[in-house]
Amino acid sequence: MRDLCRDRQALSRHERQREAQAPGRDQVGELRLTTDPATSLEDAVRLSIIEAERHRGAIGAILLAVSGGPDSLALFLAAAELRSRAGFPSITVATVDHCLRPESAAEANYVASVCRELRLPHRTLSWERRASLTGNLQAAAREARYDLLTREARRISAGAVVTAHHADDQLETHCLARQRGGTGTALAGMRTWRDLAPGLVLLRPFLRLPKAELAARVRREGLTAIDDPSNRSDAFARVRLRHALASGLYDRRLLDLELREAQAARREADAELARSIAELCLGGAVRPRPDGALELVPRDAPNAFWKRVLVAVGGGEGAIRTDAVERLLARFGADGKADATLGGCRIRRVGEKVIVAREFGRTGPADVPLRGAKSASFDRRFDITLPRDHPIDTLRAYGNASAPQVRGAVLPVGLDRDGAIRAVHPGLAARFPELGVLAASERIGWRIWADLPGRAPDRLTP
Repeated sequence: MRDLCRDRQALSRHERQREAQAPGRDQVGELRLTTDPATSLEDAVRLSIIEAERHRGAIGAILLAVSGGPDSLALFLAAAELRSRAGFPSITVATVDHCLRPESAAEANYVASVCRELRLPHRTLSWERRASLTGNLQAAAREARYDLLTREARRISAGAVVTAHHADDQLETHCLARQRGGTGTALAGMRTWRDLAPGLVLLRPFLRLPKAELAARVRREGLTAIDDPSNRSDAFARVRLRHALASGLYDRRLLDLELREAQAARREADAELARSIAELCLGGAVRPRPDGALELVPRDAPNAFWKRVLVAVGGGEGAIRTDAVERLLARFGADGKADATLGGCRIRRVGEKVIVAREFGRTGPADVPLRGAKSASFDRRFDITLPRDHPIDTLRAYGNASAPQVRGAVLPVGLDRDGAIRAVHPGLAARFPELGVLAASERIGWRIWADLPGRAPDRLTP
């Protein structure tokens, strides 16, 4: 395979010209983007970091997700150009090997060799599976990819994971949502930044840039990109849509207009919800508890807030249906109903307060195999940090390690390879004084505020 870095002279030339090409400011202080194609990608990366820092604080290090395809190589080149600029975060590169194709290991080694050439640290993250794959392969691979990237980002103390999704990807995402019957803000596509984990954001700096521009940058540098045949396979809905868009079956200008309108509506809805939640927190109406439950005084909380509460406390991933929330609140308020369930949650009234807690359900929260990791998310409700020499092999709901009806059944415990409980959530420590205690922090408040503009209210932070 051809050496991706043979045109080092071109990179050196860009390095010498960096100051001359750097974007300036106009008379009113607005950033002025250069039109030079050699720096437009750099501007996009730099401005995406600035935007994320405005909402989430300083980012001291970034993790680039680089597969070796043309899009991620363009991201790699842009970041490599920026690394010596004052104040730019330190860079680490990661390649996820899904182990789904025979060539994948060699491709990851290929990216590693490029990183060595440009003196950037690199690590290959392999998707290790204990069971055979069933269902939606692309969805499972995507979930595994972000889990691996999140763990690696935490390992190196990065504040952002950066991917190379571009405008063509964004349009496809919009169209797929339309095909599923989405309306309104559901058609807004991917966010330029979103919360990935507490203290970690996902950045997509190229969402306004076409794929052709990224590929052209890679060609100018004399690089050869990896070709993943799955990106051309009509076995996947996204690829079929990609081919339809390329053939002219859709009016791309109309689609782009619809996308921008949906994005504007989402920004407005996010801002309004952020204001509502901040007011609730300021009035003391919301209190996440260390055991992953939430205490609140309703006080005309909007339905969008309730939907986030139910997803966060219930350990869910998808959204709760609006009509289900409306029925719950109507029944809960109208007849004084003191106990109800929805979205994996048990909701009960205690005086003026409402307590929302995780329901065990039929099977309880899923196990989390650690595979040597020193940190993990359990049930999307807790962040668990483990000491270097820990014996824990799996995190499991206490109810699945004993009996579902037991008190504290939805709290995590740590099992060794023999299945014995070796450590427990702090909420179970009094019951098991002889066992270790997991370093666990709830992420309910973080999930309630996830992706909203501005800093989270103090009430939502552990």
